[in-house]
Amino acid sequence: MRESIAAARRRQRIMVVSALVVGALVAPLAHWGYATGGPARLLGLLPLVLLLGAAVRLFRARPGRGRLRVDVREHAFYVPPRAGVGFAPLLVGFATYQAVDTALRTSLPALVALFGTVAVGFAAICWRRAPGVEVTPEGITHRHLEREIFVPWAALDPAGRVGSPRGTGIISLPVNRPELLRVRGWGRNREAVAVTELDVAPTELAAVLRHYTTRPTERAAIGTDEEYARLRQLLDEAA
Repeated sequence: MRESIAAARRRQRIMVVSALVVGALVAPLAHWGYATGGPARLLGLLPLVLLLGAAVRLFRARPGRGRLRVDVREHAFYVPPRAGVGFAPLLVGFATYQAVDTALRTSLPALVALFGTVAVGFAAICWRRAPGVEVTPEGITHRHLEREIFVPWAALDPAGRVGSPRGTGIISLPVNRPELLRVRGWGRNREAVAVTELDVAPTELAAVLRHYTTRPTERAAIGTDEEYARLRQLLDEAA
């Protein structure tokens, strides 16, 4: 599990550095296109077209199809992030382009600083944390780029509903004691597990979380090969 998280962070860091470099290099090219005129002016639209195209592709991407993994050493079932470029690195590249392009074409240092801050801020976010989920005997950890949340089992209502509305990419948790949650980072929706960027079928992860929310006596075995085999059989039978 640790190796998987570290590998995901490395991929994100490579994507962020690439986005910074590409954004900084494309801006002078677009500036040259503006100055040249004619069809070359269309180069200025290239970053926006790429950003919008990538956003549409990401938002229309099919749900993950991977399976829950087991890490016996860490006593955990876990889900790594999907491979590929996420939206945050794309935003880093676009903000970098806007900062450099604005500096070349105008004398608005405040706007340059704004775009630069956005680029650096999202780069820092991608540098520190990768999306993922870990299920342990103690509770559920779900990590997003902007925050990491640990939800102890005691914070969940066993009679509540673990929801996964079709097409939303979100699994809601029945948190009835929010004061027990441990949060690092910022952002809302602390009771929602985002699965859009995770390499797992949303229905499978929702079924696992629902299973252990309603069966406290089985939580102690989480992260063992025997429990994983039993859980795998239950999931396959329910499919």
